[in-house]
Amino acid sequence: MALIGFVLGQYAQLLAFIAACWGLGTFLWPASDLPTRQPLRIALGMGLVICALQVIAIAGLLNSTSVLLVIGCGLVAAGLQIRQLTLPRLAPGWPLLLLLLATLPTLFAPLRPPLAWDALMYHLPHAREWALTGHLGVHEWLRYPWFPYNFDLLFAAALVLGNDVLPQLIHASTGWVTAWLLYRLAMQYLPAPAGTAAALAAVIWLVTSRSHYSAAYVDMAVAMFLTAAFTAMLVSTRPAGRRAVWLAAFLLGVAAGSKYQVLGLLPLLGAALLWRHRLQGPGWRIRSEWPSWIGAALAFALPCIYWYVRNALLTGDPVNPLGGRLLGFTDWNLDDYLWQLQDLRNHAAWPHWALWPALAAPLLPSLRRIPALRAAWLVAAYMALVWLLSSRYPRYLLPAYPLISWLSAAVCVQLLHQLPAKPGQRLAAVLVAFLVLTLGFIGARSIAKSWPLIAPTDAARDAVLQQQVAGHQVWRYLQEHPETKLYQMGLEDSLYYAPRATWGDIFGPWRYRDYQNLAPQRLHHKLRIEGFTALVIHTGRAPAVAQQPEFLQYFELVLVDGEVRLYRLRPGFLSLSMLPNVNHKRALNLARIDSSSL
Repeated sequence: MALIGFVLGQYAQLLAFIAACWGLGTFLWPASDLPTRQPLRIALGMGLVICALQVIAIAGLLNSTSVLLVIGCGLVAAGLQIRQLTLPRLAPGWPLLLLLLATLPTLFAPLRPPLAWDALMYHLPHAREWALTGHLGVHEWLRYPWFPYNFDLLFAAALVLGNDVLPQLIHASTGWVTAWLLYRLAMQYLPAPAGTAAALAAVIWLVTSRSHYSAAYVDMAVAMFLTAAFTAMLVSTRPAGRRAVWLAAFLLGVAAGSKYQVLGLLPLLGAALLWRHRLQGPGWRIRSEWPSWIGAALAFALPCIYWYVRNALLTGDPVNPLGGRLLGFTDWNLDDYLWQLQDLRNHAAWPHWALWPALAAPLLPSLRRIPALRAAWLVAAYMALVWLLSSRYPRYLLPAYPLISWLSAAVCVQLLHQLPAKPGQRLAAVLVAFLVLTLGFIGARSIAKSWPLIAPTDAARDAVLQQQVAGHQVWRYLQEHPETKLYQMGLEDSLYYAPRATWGDIFGPWRYRDYQNLAPQRLHHKLRIEGFTALVIHTGRAPAVAQQPEFLQYFELVLVDGEVRLYRLRPGFLSLSMLPNVNHKRALNLARIDSSSL
């Protein structure tokens, strides 16, 4: 019963959040005959909630009262608009079965405690700091302190309310909204059988993005905002299309305030605006269309300008640290920058095989004649080309997956539709059976993996974390027996559970490589001069540090948890001369500041 109550409670909170977003979104996208209007309203409303939280956090007023006020306003708006809500019509039969099989495992994955690497390393720790302090501070002991964090503001709001499972559900909800949006897009623009292609597009998206539903990341959210922006631009040539342009720019701005990579789409937005004016007639002049351009620029800037102006004013680099080679580095250096690029190259990979049929979309005359599909192919091709020339890191292409899924589904269905009747029906039946079996197997395996990790009680949560999080017992001990200042090596993937202000990372002023290669005596003095009193080492990832001779003469072993060890610095004489490369005055000042703030 406790488990059922936990699941229902979590989804009740998510439903309230989604309803509030939908209610606020109706003000931006009023009643219309567009099949995509309901998921569009949710995306727009989520952008409005993010903007409200951003203003509140800048003012230092991020607390439970302000968060509940924002959600309450959205729920009131939803209550006033509830009569306009229409449930989506789903294709009956096997398309509905495939949708259910693809969706079901994603419903359980977000319910576990936070365990994903990047979520524990910086997404949730940054959000936790904003939730605890009530304002948007810059926390330099965490990785990427200067990133734009629009979507992470929703995580902070959830943490203000004391719930760290809700951030995962919020991120997962953007994946479901994207699937809904894709389904309605396909139903609106694709030729018969549109229902089959619509279901298949949503299934491809759900399958190719399935690893992200258990994590408090931002990638599926960026995909939702960009897909919604694309949808808005499709109707921008209609009467009163200027509103659609502004809303598309707003959605793009929300995404750009969540991830730097979205800035690469600005030339595409400019090209789309030029094309829109061209379609309105040969006599258009850019001077007569200045309201559209200025309105689009303001709508884009509204949700994201804070992050870029803050960075420019405080560091000189609006996209810190990406512009460091041209504008100078702040906390990173050139080695950090090159290390990050090399890491991306080391993890380069090709997209999921289910997305490759999209390449054939321009080759099929029946699809090439559909303007919406031509636009989708151009946008997806542009995003894929930028990705191919930059990182080839799979997760960075995820925002393009919805459009590619739509194209792939359209190609597959059209190819089957062009076959002779009987062979086509037989092949379709075989493919459907294969998909049902495959999705059923994948779903069952995913649910079996997710179910034991759902923790409805504190005891169950502690058991899960002890099994899944490296050094969990050490972090618990340090929460109960705090140190003045703590440095860690190799545990950046569990920092959310560490005491606040736990220093140490691959990048930045407290990078591992400046510490882990030092002899024990020099390491001890370097840590002491910077105000540290304890050291946590993951010996599986940094094995040589604690194995050095004389290490225990300078560090006292306090606790062992598997491969994770906690050491306390032994008291001793602090010799500044042993650290010629350290700015001693700055180090001592930092030590005093950090000690007084704990």
